[in-house]
Amino acid sequence: MGDLTVSEAVAATPSTRDRYVDLLRVGSLLGVVLGHFGMAAVVLDHGTGTVDIGNVLEAAAWTRPLTLVFQVMPLFFVVGGFAHATAWRSLRARGGGYADFVQARIGRLLMPTAVFVGAWMALGAAIELLWPNSPATAPMLQISGQLLWFIGIYLIAAGLAPALLSAHDRWGPGALACLAGAAVAVDVVRLAAGIDGVRWLNFAFVWLAVHQLGFFYADGVADRLGSRRLGGTMLGLGAAALLALTTWGPYGWSMVSYDGEPLSNLAPPTVALLAFACAQAGLALLLRAPARRLLERRRVWTFVVAGGAVAMTAFLWHFTALVAVHAALWGAGVDLAGDPTVASFWWAKLAMLPAFLGLVAMLVVAWRRFDRPPPRGTLAGPSWRRATIAAGAVVCAIVGTLGFAVVGFRGVVSGYVGHVAVLPMNVWAAAALTAAAIVLSRLAVAHLSRRP
Repeated sequence: MGDLTVSEAVAATPSTRDRYVDLLRVGSLLGVVLGHFGMAAVVLDHGTGTVDIGNVLEAAAWTRPLTLVFQVMPLFFVVGGFAHATAWRSLRARGGGYADFVQARIGRLLMPTAVFVGAWMALGAAIELLWPNSPATAPMLQISGQLLWFIGIYLIAAGLAPALLSAHDRWGPGALACLAGAAVAVDVVRLAAGIDGVRWLNFAFVWLAVHQLGFFYADGVADRLGSRRLGGTMLGLGAAALLALTTWGPYGWSMVSYDGEPLSNLAPPTVALLAFACAQAGLALLLRAPARRLLERRRVWTFVVAGGAVAMTAFLWHFTALVAVHAALWGAGVDLAGDPTVASFWWAKLAMLPAFLGLVAMLVVAWRRFDRPPPRGTLAGPSWRRATIAAGAVVCAIVGTLGFAVVGFRGVVSGYVGHVAVLPMNVWAAAALTAAAIVLSRLAVAHLSRRP
């Protein structure tokens, strides 16, 4: 939205803009914020001096099918595919290259992420110095960076978007079939042959296949075939595949991971999640026509525009609000049982919701200034040298953000080490990689754009 106010952005909305895509983006991120709040099962026990961070899915089996409603990450990847396709085609038409794409799309994610990381590293250092022996600090600091796993995986899709769009333009459904087939092959090799290490490949294959669905939407397939016809087909096929996989296959119903589950559908993703994504995208298409009519109302569209302007900031900082609420309860001497099988747990959670949402709003106001698209400048243009530097930025960004997802902000002082796959990682290495990504993405454009 840049420097425009919400009302100015609403007034400047072109008639060709697909407002439904904006609604899906805002709605999916709002679903993540509320879903994380609802799933947190935190035990505060001052008697033993312990803090335990759990998940309601672990203790309350009845909540697991609810993830079919509250797991909205596939929608965000579909919307991302649409956004990346339209952005890349627009850049190419204006003479831009891969470096321009990385700076425009990935740079937009990295700046607010870097500010978030810097603030939490300073906070983490202070917490470790002030309470070095507290049992509450390590789990709190580690979980505070966990949400950056999504940024890391999304960056894989964004970084590969131009190449995958080229494959889509050349082979159409064949490119999607290859990704889906690769995801199936990984699960077969993993589960039938017992080669468990290949499972990590599906972080790419499954999410890239979901991301590829957005390319078809950008091509106008829903308009040509009819959103109800296409949506009904996708919903039916996806739901039937998911039912078969969970009934006769080894997969469970939960689309969100939790400790102790026999087979996670999310970490890493499986073909069951891919089937679910197909069904969810189909349902979204079925709802498109009535949603579009609703979005023609100025008040509704104003709400979506306002939400879109702060969605990334809210996503980054909502975990901080969640941590702050429980830290305040701990400091006030309040005990929480964290048992989702009893009614008192849900009453306590309902009582905490206004404070949580209020803190999210305060954090958004404080930090949203850093969540703005980079200003449009002269395009650097296509070049292998520029593309190579930009690709280096993407790799650094992916590894760095996944590093924070593993270690969080634990170890700023103590030097805690985790692992991203087999790569040792601490908070300082993750921060250095994230900073390098920002520098390289700018260097790819600024330094090389001055060449004749």
